[in-house]
Amino acid sequence: MAGTTIPQTTPNVADILAKNNAPAASANSSGGTDASADLNNQYNDFLLLLTKQLQNQDPMSPLDTAQFTQQLVGFSSVEQMIQQNKRLDQLIGLQSSSNTYAAASFLGNTVAVDSNDVALKDGKASFQYSIEHSAVKAQLRITDANGQVVLIQQANEGVGTYQVDWEGQNIFGNKLPDGKYSVSVAYEDEKGNTYSSPITAYGTVDSADIKDGQVSLNVGNVTYPIDKIIKIVHEKPAADEPEAEDPPAAAA
Repeated sequence: MAGTTIPQTTPNVADILAKNNAPAASANSSGGTDASADLNNQYNDFLLLLTKQLQNQDPMSPLDTAQFTQQLVGFSSVEQMIQQNKRLDQLIGLQSSSNTYAAASFLGNTVAVDSNDVALKDGKASFQYSIEHSAVKAQLRITDANGQVVLIQQANEGVGTYQVDWEGQNIFGNKLPDGKYSVSVAYEDEKGNTYSSPITAYGTVDSADIKDGQVSLNVGNVTYPIDKIIKIVHEKPAADEPEAEDPPAAAA
């Protein structure tokens, strides 16, 4: 009897390996279970085929073990990757639960956010800007969600951090609707160098969104990624340095 070889219909381990080595972000627990069942079925078929071949091999020309040994190693690698995907799913689930608890701790608290976007809420918005170089002129500008300029005023020129409590009035003194606005402060020193001030927005967190394990906080109509939160405060924020005079943008 001629020696037998493993036919080409043997389960293709490379295909299973590619299928189960997908990014963890797209994996889910049900997918891992399906992959395990599929692997078990193919593994049983492989063992049955191998047994039959061993029973019917030619004693004078025994079966080359290198091929099915390689297949066995491949099946073992795939099984390990499926188990790793399952564990990653569990870790992602635990992270989501942890982030849910973290998000809950922000609700109702005032946060300081590293962002130029401020939420005009109940006709009020608070933010800070910093002048890091002595300026000869400085200008504060506020735009609405459509990019239209609603307010332009002179800003403080001395080095320091300044608190602004904006009451939602535009350049004509008219009240603006609540919503998302963007703040910028540009200034120039005596040498003509221009700078842009860092802005810190303040607001009370109304709700939180959790998607794909990532947390974002909602202040009015503005959404902030949790990694932009600088600190949590319980009282009205104060400037880091005393102000010589009330900031121009605080005017009604």
